[in-house]
Amino acid sequence: MKNVNVKKALPYGILLLIALAAPIFLHTSYWIGVLIMVLYKVVGSVSLRTISLSGTLTFAHGAFIAIGAYCGGILARSLGLPPVVTILAGGLFAMAISVITGLPFVRLKGMYYSMASMFLGVTINYIIKALKVTGGYHGLTRIPKLLQNDIACYYVFLALTVVLILILYRFEFSRIGTTLRALAQSQDVASSIGINATFYRLLAVGMGSFCAGTIGAAYGLYSTVLSPTNYDMNFSLWLLMYMLIGGQDYFIGPIIGAIIFVLIPELGRDLSAYAPFLTGACTLAVAYLLPGGIAGIPDLIRKKKLQKEIESPKEGGNENASA
Repeated sequence: MKNVNVKKALPYGILLLIALAAPIFLHTSYWIGVLIMVLYKVVGSVSLRTISLSGTLTFAHGAFIAIGAYCGGILARSLGLPPVVTILAGGLFAMAISVITGLPFVRLKGMYYSMASMFLGVTINYIIKALKVTGGYHGLTRIPKLLQNDIACYYVFLALTVVLILILYRFEFSRIGTTLRALAQSQDVASSIGINATFYRLLAVGMGSFCAGTIGAAYGLYSTVLSPTNYDMNFSLWLLMYMLIGGQDYFIGPIIGAIIFVLIPELGRDLSAYAPFLTGACTLAVAYLLPGGIAGIPDLIRKKKLQKEIESPKEGGNENASA
């Protein structure tokens, strides 16, 4: 049992060590900003996966990151509250709004839920653009910076990311996560044994939106400027792509997907014009060759080996029979 736990924890430990050491080699302000962007999108994608555990696919996740970011930014700029308070407030406000707005939609199934969430995400974005307190189309500016030192900002961001990832991991691998998977398999069967589908789906939406709003508020304090165009439907679709390509069935899948697809355009700046084509090629390759996503490669290799081991005795038996 201990060996199994060590094997499960090893990939996360390796990623954490790389994240801790990254500023030693990539210490310029530009690369620190890229690394913080990776952490930001990792939490966004993993929290989106948490919501999808019950079999629902939302296109409004970027909007709730925006709600957390704007809430934290407004509180920091207008009231001068400390970062700890504004970041937590951003997460709680995003969670509250997601539960209130999600209540009419969580009863919907499949495509209908996704369509409703798309409408909700677009509506929230338009509301942000219309409100004076958010800066409207021009965005929110003059937000107090999280910390003056960029490397210190990075390590604060890394610590927050680790905490949020641990919260989402514990949430998924608990009785609640098991219940959500049961709902994904068959809502009718789950309801027949007394599971309240509405309550558990709202719980998943609330938890995912809390983590999304929290990381959004932290990123708003780091960037000091918020623009509604950064939280449009494209943002939500990219988070969804990180999850699907990385591997929706694996907790580490969205983490791998976000790291790869945020860093690819940055590592090959000369190829930045071809980034959409590279992304499309990777998406098609994963869809056709890796149905379990990038994180599913080890399982795919194990299945191939097992299949060969099963077929080998049969081939040997046939040869003996012929002799």
